Amino acid sequence: MQSGIALDEELICAVCHDIFVEPVTLPCGHNFCETCVQQLKKMSLGRRRKLEFTCPLCLAPCDTRIHLKKNVVLHNIIEKYHQLHLSSGSGSGDIPCSVCKGQQRLPAEKSCVSCGESYCTLHVMPHLENEFFRQHVLVKPTTDTSRLCKEHGKDLELYCKTDRTPLCVYCMLPAEAEHLAGHDVVKLGETVNIVKADCQATLASIKESCSEVTASLLKMEESVSFAKEDLKRQQYTGFLNKIKLFLTIEEEAWQKRFSVDMMLDSRRIKCKVENLKLLQGRLQEAKEALEKALILQDPLTLLQLMKTADWSDLFQREVCSSKIQKVMDSVNSPSSIFKRRPPVFGSLAGVFPGDEIKLDPKTAHPQLQLSEECTAVCVTCDKHVDDNNSERFSSSYCVLGSNAFKRGLHYWEVTVRDLASWALGIAYHSISRDPPGCNLGSDDKSWALSYSDSTGQLCAQHDQHVFSFTTERAPEKIGLFLDKDSGIFSFYNADVLKCLYTFYCDLKWPVFPVFCPKLVKDGKFVSAAMKIENPGFV
Repeated sequence: MQSGIALDEELICAVCHDIFVEPVTLPCGHNFCETCVQQLKKMSLGRRRKLEFTCPLCLAPCDTRIHLKKNVVLHNIIEKYHQLHLSSGSGSGDIPCSVCKGQQRLPAEKSCVSCGESYCTLHVMPHLENEFFRQHVLVKPTTDTSRLCKEHGKDLELYCKTDRTPLCVYCMLPAEAEHLAGHDVVKLGETVNIVKADCQATLASIKESCSEVTASLLKMEESVSFAKEDLKRQQYTGFLNKIKLFLTIEEEAWQKRFSVDMMLDSRRIKCKVENLKLLQGRLQEAKEALEKALILQDPLTLLQLMKTADWSDLFQREVCSSKIQKVMDSVNSPSSIFKRRPPVFGSLAGVFPGDEIKLDPKTAHPQLQLSEECTAVCVTCDKHVDDNNSERFSSSYCVLGSNAFKRGLHYWEVTVRDLASWALGIAYHSISRDPPGCNLGSDDKSWALSYSDSTGQLCAQHDQHVFSFTTERAPEKIGLFLDKDSGIFSFYNADVLKCLYTFYCDLKWPVFPVFCPKLVKDGKFVSAAMKIENPGFV
């Protein structure tokens, strides 16, 4: 026996790990299947583009152009090896090995119920030596292992109605007690009507689920269509010119934010549609299979069909219906797009009369002179105050508004006519009053738009973000629009109703309007005043 196993090992190709088929000999003396050598040549020419390949055993080089001769002696030994096993009668003879290659496969020695394959004396060895395969049930060679018990290898002749499982007679032994106490076991031949009745009930449930999925898909399509039409109806139209401008600013900002929500909602609905269509496909497949099952007479085939794992969750009407309802509940929930509607819709009439802004004298630079109404400011050569007030700007010619913007929409206009340089914006109350953070827009506590005659440019600045751009002519009146809740802060030319720049901020705390009638300290002196106006709306 040991010599037989040793001989078997000598007849194995080192490439395909099976008995040689048309063996050829390399110049190094090692033998391989002719098809295996051809594969080695293709790999060498295809990947490395070399005219030689190496022997898998000794790594000796071999020219791909050399004509390899067939090993006649080894071929004859293999032929006699096959004839010896055929004449020995060790296998069935009628059932060939499922693993053997070549035209003349060895007869099967055993069939494995667990694997559903038949093996010759050589290929059955893993089932005898490997611990994992030892748990498999080996029987005499057979072509249909599906009709055998996977635990005992015996014919399936009984049926447990309680577990809906086919059994063999060995399953009814006292040692296999799980099918004895309280279980209803009958002959397999008596189960056709039972299984068909189950199929009929399950088919009715599947049809109901299919109808529900179809109706749900229609509702989802209507929901998507309605959402698109509803977005179209949300156009900002029908207002006066100034309102149109602010709505355009609001629209551009919210379009950017809506696009993310729309993409997420679209993906969410698409995912739900795909899930429902997948469920619909599975239900349709189960329905067709069950309809065909009603025609079958073989009880074992019916049982195997009913035990299909992919359909087990569809057989219960309540479970399937709950899956569909769960999907529809998530679809019918309000879209995040409409939860984030701009507050401008509900507050235009009351918010847009414009803000009454007064300047705060406590924060004004010593050389700034405020009007009696605290609505205008200009730069003077002399200091008007000389105190140690910590809220006062000591370096930049700035002054804060007296009231903070905590929420809502705000709008004010500032006349900058005849000013050589200026800056406007908003800032937290904690903005530095001393260099270097006292300059508007120079840190993360303020947002500003500035202009200088010397450069002829406008400059939008916040912290490290600086954007300079030219303008045809210096604007004389600047409008400022702030949506505190949304973080939209925009500047526009109030004379021609043209937007100059828009910040998209993350405003965490209340902000104050800031005014700077002179940007460059060593620039030419201008006595013109910067005036704050309440624009109002007609």
